[in-house]
Amino acid sequence: MSLLTADAPPAAAAGASAFATAAQQVVEYLSRRTPLSEWSVSRVAGGEQVHVHVHHDELLGTGDRVAWDDTFCRRMTDGAAHVVPDSLEDPDYADLPVAELVRSYVGFPITDEGALFGVLCGVGSRPLPNASSVDADLIELLTHLLSSQLTLSRVADREHRRAALAAALADTDELTGLVNRRGWEAIVADAQERIDAFGDLVALAVVDLDGLKAVNDAHGHAAGDALLRRTGEALRSACTEQDRVARYGGDEFAILTNNVAVEDLPRHFARFERALAEHGVAASLGHAFTGPGERTVADAFARADATMYDAKRSRRR
Repeated sequence: MSLLTADAPPAAAAGASAFATAAQQVVEYLSRRTPLSEWSVSRVAGGEQVHVHVHHDELLGTGDRVAWDDTFCRRMTDGAAHVVPDSLEDPDYADLPVAELVRSYVGFPITDEGALFGVLCGVGSRPLPNASSVDADLIELLTHLLSSQLTLSRVADREHRRAALAAALADTDELTGLVNRRGWEAIVADAQERIDAFGDLVALAVVDLDGLKAVNDAHGHAAGDALLRRTGEALRSACTEQDRVARYGGDEFAILTNNVAVEDLPRHFARFERALAEHGVAASLGHAFTGPGERTVADAFARADATMYDAKRSRRR
């Protein structure tokens, strides 16, 4: 299938970029060769469907997020038809809130080592003449090829990430033992790559100590250093396998969290706030999520920083 290889990166360029290239080629190809002009490779995670690689017109956009239970794709994976000429005429789809807007639909699941990763789907604002107006066998084949590419890319990405993460985690802050600013930048770069290619769930938090200068002035820098070490211990104690914590600089710390649903983030980051309180550390925390097409990891960091300062101001009242 030349559409999966034309203009593709060389064989040495494996991993996330290979899957991203294949997915974009597929949606662009199908938009040209089928009656449906809008196609998407989406990610399903955390109770949401997020459109990652999109050829769009008016109905779909990169970064669009919808509740998974309210989607055509959820119905399809539960056994409803893969090709829907007119959603309002199909009892499995007619009751969906968007059925009047999305009148035609085609979808097949993309798997990641046997588990649901996402969906290759096409939508249209008008009904199709009939089910045979699209080549369902071809679209299913392309979905299988994307699933195979995803598996290969994940393996290559895993090896790349293992080496990159080991190098990043080796860059540590001498005082706290946490990842330092240089290591943090490597972790952020890796996260951005995974978001752009796979639509991975990523969130960030910024933690800022309250009153470090006052401690230094009143009790000396040794006391301030002890406070910073205690902060590192508190944050480390709250970490799960999904978290990476760094001393970003001075009295500011950063947390990058993987694969936590957006609705669960307040509860997830509350564990860090409790740990800080239990270690006798007064600090303010703000967090934000990021995703494909919404904001970069750097943008999310800036938003988390702003939210942290809002929390700091509210605590001073």
